[in-house]
Amino acid sequence: MEIRSILNPLGAYQSKLDQAENAAKAEPGRKTGRHASGAATSQSDTISLSPESRLRTEALATAARAPEIRQDRVDALKASVESGEYAPDSRQIAAKLLAEEPGLFRAS
Repeated sequence: MEIRSILNPLGAYQSKLDQAENAAKAEPGRKTGRHASGAATSQSDTISLSPESRLRTEALATAARAPEIRQDRVDALKASVESGEYAPDSRQIAAKLLAEEPGLFRAS
């Protein structure tokens, strides 16, 4: 069984999107299309992204740049658990989770 990451729903299309983005950067004013005769003509295709979509794109890019494991934090936590100093406050954890996710319990 294969489990694929849900962080990048574009998956197989990502390289094509990257190529298109690079081409657009190389020739920012160029917009071309083809008629049935094969002649190039100007077109004005547009795309509009919702703020949520932009936020998801930014979050995905940020997550992709972040290191997978922050070893210094892991080592510090491991040391405090082993020494018995680690005593998490479940109420404080729950409060912070709820503060970070205001839409979590929103009525649909």
